[in-house]
Amino acid sequence: MSETMLATLSNIRTVDDMVAAFQDEEQCRRLLEGMVWRAGRICPACGYKRSTAIAGRDMGKRRARPGLYQCSSGDCRFQFTVTTHTPLHATKLPLRTWLKAMWLLLQSDKGLSSVRLAETLGVSQPTAWRIGHALRLMVAREHMLDGTVEVDHFYLGGRPRKHPDNPPPGRGRKGQIKTEKTPVMAIVQRPADLTPGSSAGDARAAVVTGLSLRAAVRAVATQVELRAHLMSDEAKAFVAIGESFAVHETVNHSSREYVRDAAHVNSAEGFNARVRRTIAGVFHHISPELADLYFHEIGFRCPSALLPAKQCGKAEAARKARRSFGHEYLLHCN
Repeated sequence: MSETMLATLSNIRTVDDMVAAFQDEEQCRRLLEGMVWRAGRICPACGYKRSTAIAGRDMGKRRARPGLYQCSSGDCRFQFTVTTHTPLHATKLPLRTWLKAMWLLLQSDKGLSSVRLAETLGVSQPTAWRIGHALRLMVAREHMLDGTVEVDHFYLGGRPRKHPDNPPPGRGRKGQIKTEKTPVMAIVQRPADLTPGSSAGDARAAVVTGLSLRAAVRAVATQVELRAHLMSDEAKAFVAIGESFAVHETVNHSSREYVRDAAHVNSAEGFNARVRRTIAGVFHHISPELADLYFHEIGFRCPSALLPAKQCGKAEAARKARRSFGHEYLLHCN
């Protein structure tokens, strides 16, 4: 990304600045191209690094739209734009709408519901719902976690409605589940730098089929390196998978043991509480099928939070940290 484009994004402080920066469609397209193609244009089909701009050329019945490129490889010749093969693929919305939505989500401490985003952007609620999910998909973290990693589980959802003809779940009945809530696995990486004011560790969560060993292995094996230092409670599934890691320490919550020296899962439990507060205060309800997308957004905000330092100005410093690397929303597209 050029210094001019980076300065344009960094200088946006107010809503008026955002509207002025994103009012021109051509400038928005170039901003997106600078975000996605930091080292030059790359063909999304074959990865070839040379392409030709064909915008404005006569294509027969119509002219090529602005921002259209063609791969220069003789075996490919694929035509693409900056949104091709991304969550913005084939979008009919102006790019300035996407950039405004991106800035609003970055500016918010807890997120924005689709209803509030629709009112702000002047679009319909289903359109704002799709915009939010596309942006959440872009911030999904794919790298493996190492160092000291905490794992914990929690349940998502409220108390189920009572049906007079159906017995309550659980209560010792053989073959019945104990709860109808959705189980979720939380994974939090402790920060390597404990200096006050530095960034917090990475945090993730995923819906699992249950609290069995198989479900725990499926969730942890794709997120945590085997050389990591694993922290968990005394759950049988966590104790079993801990044997595969370099170091595994547990705390016995049933015996009221919550901290033993450096062994605890307080960071994971704090992330669990943050998820619950965000859902209750912003989204009010999320479906289990789409919960992982919301977890991507909530986990993306956690590394931009700051370790306890001065309470005054901590929220503003966190917002500045999110704005400074806001272009990462699109770096995960390719």
